[in-house]
Amino acid sequence: MEIAGCETYVVDAPAQSPSSLPPVLLLHGYGDTADAWRRVVPPLARRRRVIAIDVPPFGRSGDPPKCFDDDLIGCYHEFFPALFEQLEIERAAFVGHSLGGAMALTVALEDQSLVDRLVLVAPAGLGDSAPWWWHAISGRWVNWPALLRLPNPVARPAVKAALRTFLEERLVHDTRAMGEVIDHFVHLHGGPRELRHLIETGRSLMAGYTGELLARSATLQVPVLVLWGSEDRLTPAEHAQAFADAVPHAAVEVLERCGHYPQLELPTRVTRLLDEFLSVRNGRARARQNGGMRRTKSR
Repeated sequence: MEIAGCETYVVDAPAQSPSSLPPVLLLHGYGDTADAWRRVVPPLARRRRVIAIDVPPFGRSGDPPKCFDDDLIGCYHEFFPALFEQLEIERAAFVGHSLGGAMALTVALEDQSLVDRLVLVAPAGLGDSAPWWWHAISGRWVNWPALLRLPNPVARPAVKAALRTFLEERLVHDTRAMGEVIDHFVHLHGGPRELRHLIETGRSLMAGYTGELLARSATLQVPVLVLWGSEDRLTPAEHAQAFADAVPHAAVEVLERCGHYPQLELPTRVTRLLDEFLSVRNGRARARQNGGMRRTKSR
């Protein structure tokens, strides 16, 4: 679909049974695609319309307008109203992971009329400075440019090996059980051209780490659920407590033995939590009742 000047890949799954529940919009993280939600879309779609997109400029979507070069998150203020108009919906429950969480939170802060309720899964952007790995992926501390200058027959395997090592150390809690998740990212970004695109996109996100997003979150009025893996080595789990302190009505769940990808590492548990939160008609009452942070053992 053509959305606000962006060619956008859209997955639109209708509810399998008639429902008055609002649709759900799923937003993936940095460098990912709508496939990040492959383990939760089928059960969620039993009772509600589920929409997942490849957020431009990632995955199967095209490059966004030039304004995204300087402000990848803030430039989406025109994108989501245009998306909703095309899909003929007025409001949706926003569910965002990592960078998608920062986007969903920004939308809720700037135009709450679009957001029925909000789910943030290990959201990025809550710190007051970019974490070390943002600098690493942007080429400031890891010499990716040297890899990219290698001759073509050598560059591709070298890039894939370096990327796999980084992901195995940081992405998920149990690497042995999540090999397909690692393979997915290596396939997406394991070539020199693909990695160069990822690095260039990452540099545009540095300015977003100012601490302002967390401070502004205190003004949220919509029901909020936050899910975070206790072993997350990309977005610090300590930010879960900071968010719980800033937004007292938010329900914050820290999932034990889980890394940066709760929806892939613990899909059954995450689907249950999403379904419970999204199905309550008076979501705000439930969120306030369950406000605060708690740790949940995976099972």
